[in-house]
Amino acid sequence: MTHAPLHLTDSDFDAYAPEKATSNAYSRPRLEVKQRALAWARGVFARLAELGITVDMHGSDEHPTLRNKKRVDCQWVFFWRDAAAREELERLLDAGRSISAAIDDPSPYGRHAFLALRIDSHGVEVCFAVHPEAKVDIDNLRARLAAKDAAEGAGFGVQDAAGDPKPQASNGPTGLAAELTAALRALPEQFAVGVGADRVAASAATPEAIEAMLERAAEGQVPLWIGWAVPREVALEHAEILDEQLEDALLALAPIYTLVAWSRQNDHIALDRRLEGIERERARTHAEVSAQTEKWQAEQAAARERSLAEAKARGEAEGPRASALPFGHGARPGHGAPRRPSLDTLFKPGSKAEGDRDRRGGRPQEAKAPQAPAAPREREREHTPAPPRVAPSPAPAAAAPAPAASSSASPAAPTTMEKGARVRVLSGAFADKIGVLGELDGRGGARVLLGLLSTRIDVTDLALVPEGRERPAIQSSHRRPTAPMPRKAR
Repeated sequence: MTHAPLHLTDSDFDAYAPEKATSNAYSRPRLEVKQRALAWARGVFARLAELGITVDMHGSDEHPTLRNKKRVDCQWVFFWRDAAAREELERLLDAGRSISAAIDDPSPYGRHAFLALRIDSHGVEVCFAVHPEAKVDIDNLRARLAAKDAAEGAGFGVQDAAGDPKPQASNGPTGLAAELTAALRALPEQFAVGVGADRVAASAATPEAIEAMLERAAEGQVPLWIGWAVPREVALEHAEILDEQLEDALLALAPIYTLVAWSRQNDHIALDRRLEGIERERARTHAEVSAQTEKWQAEQAAARERSLAEAKARGEAEGPRASALPFGHGARPGHGAPRRPSLDTLFKPGSKAEGDRDRRGGRPQEAKAPQAPAAPREREREHTPAPPRVAPSPAPAAAAPAPAASSSASPAAPTTMEKGARVRVLSGAFADKIGVLGELDGRGGARVLLGLLSTRIDVTDLALVPEGRERPAIQSSHRRPTAPMPRKAR
């Protein structure tokens, strides 16, 4: 064998024990079995393709899900019709199925005939199975079995010279049932056929027995089973050759699958014509819906064009009348009406608002800039009374003229800005404020202390303030906390 071995062990069978079926704790060992089974099934898939049987290969879920009704007591590997063939039959299978049935059994595997490998805690088996829900395949099988009765009625329709009925060979209906029974007899002796636990040897099956099995399967809603079951002890004892034996057994069941499963080459219920009728009905319905959609789209486009044309006609009719009205009485901007005033034109010279303001009382006077309050020392000098003047005594003529006292009394105005100088802010948010120059950054900027605030201002926006007396030292703008009062001794 060139494919991966299945190589079943005791732990593989134990993973599907009934007490572990609903637990997710054993999903890992079940997943390992599933992966090995799918790898082994690739060899079967290739050999079926060589026989001209096109199938898809799928494995059942290894963990509890809705498809297995939250119970994993076995592992399936299915070989069933491909996706295109399944999609072709789904429309017929869904026609008579209720929503409750779909919810109760969402698994799609019971609706088609299939070949399969199955592993549970008791052993391993390969089989062909068809469930009563696979109505197309069941009807096709019933039609093949019913051909026997038609053959019996038509086999003695010719008489000989003595007038006795003469048996007549038939290659038509008689061959349909004979093909199935011949394929069952060709199976190995270990193969059986039955429903549930009631099974008989496949070589002993007759068309009548198979019909009875189909009735029991429909009553109990269980599949008709044809296959080979290997007990657990036998599988473990012959593990070395079991993989190849199981593969050959599935290939032996391939003729049964070909004879029972419906296909266009194996159509005994005239389903091909029904499918063609369904396709024609779908095409007709699709054409009607497309025509209705195109008609609706054309109507909507025509309605939009009419609406645009009517709006354009109304605009052209109202244009001359609206342009003759003053603004605010139906006139629109751009159609003979004055423009609305805006912030740009409201207070410009020559505007209506400007003229109204001039008529009410002339142009408003410009607001005067607030004057900065006088410095405390200047206010003190203003309120201090000037001392009385004393007439100077005549000086002797020979004495040299004394220098003027007034020139030495008035301080010289500062000429350079340096740290600690008092400056006035010329522009900006602190215009006309007087502060103390804290520092110069050497790049044309200065840090000015303005009371509790300090800000950086360009030197060009500062002006030195002349001082009446010696410049005070720079002090902090924050108030110093008062010293606490000494506590009295008790």
